[in-house]
Amino acid sequence: MTVWQPAAEAALDALALAVLVVDRQGRILHANREAADLLERPEGALTGQQAGGCLGARAAEGRSRLHALIQAACDGRAGEAGGFLHLEGRSGDEPGVSVCVSPLLDAEAPGRAVVVARLLRAQGRVEVQLRTLFGLTRAEAQLGAALARGGSLAEIAAELGISVTTARTHVARIFLKTGTKQQSQLVALVAAFQLPVACADDAVPVASRIARCGSA
Repeated sequence: MTVWQPAAEAALDALALAVLVVDRQGRILHANREAADLLERPEGALTGQQAGGCLGARAAEGRSRLHALIQAACDGRAGEAGGFLHLEGRSGDEPGVSVCVSPLLDAEAPGRAVVVARLLRAQGRVEVQLRTLFGLTRAEAQLGAALARGGSLAEIAAELGISVTTARTHVARIFLKTGTKQQSQLVALVAAFQLPVACADDAVPVASRIARCGSA
């Protein structure tokens, strides 16, 4: 292991995106922290063991499509090298997953693909980014994140345990601070500024990551 590898792996672990390296058979050669968490979801759309297992999809149709994309990416076939896929979870309460498969461009390790996946749901870190980027209060950020997920103001107010009048006051301040005028604009803004970076509380220290690799 070279000096930079632990830091590179820690950097991948800091992403709020699942990143996996697989071979043509779909065997998992590397998975970052988010990927490991995604694979451990009992009702999740993706399946597989982190160490040496094969990456798959819960549904048969999605599984065949995923494997076809992986094989095309590993083979580097013109016009077929990689692609996008939407996979559903086992239950209606489990969010789906968006997947992107691309060739791994490494002359020393041909025949490998990179699979990037993300849960199709608003992440809790949206509240942190709203507070940091636009100066929203905690209450305003909670409401702003809920608005970005969709739903009526009455439903969101009930969910947060506040009155509709208080919710309207928060919304007015959110629109003023973010420069938006309606919910659809706020949704578009949140989609634009979200960065796929894990919250500080979720991050795995480099030393812990190195120790985990050494024990594998």
